[in-house]
Amino acid sequence: MMTAEYRFICGSCKYECISGIGTEKGPHYSMAAMVCEACHEVGSYALPNPGSIVGPSVDSTICKKCLTSQYLRLWDGITCPICKKKMRALGSNIKAVRQFRDW
Repeated sequence: MMTAEYRFICGSCKYECISGIGTEKGPHYSMAAMVCEACHEVGSYALPNPGSIVGPSVDSTICKKCLTSQYLRLWDGITCPICKKKMRALGSNIKAVRQFRDW
């Protein structure tokens, strides 16, 4: 499953991160933008779908910085995890395939 990811920046505290927005549902698991309330790290994480036989790996729902899943919460895609002010996405999807243009 390929999710769109964007570069976010907070105009107030200059915090930067790369993440998706919201939740993208797949047949076996969903990719969700989550924030760790312990280390304030934002990222995309795989969550198992209810009733699915196949699920994501165990370490896919663990914060990559503090290595715990206890403080992961869904991220709204707007609120800065550090200063709680509004962030904004810069540019377009960073995973998008850009076609070659003839100059």
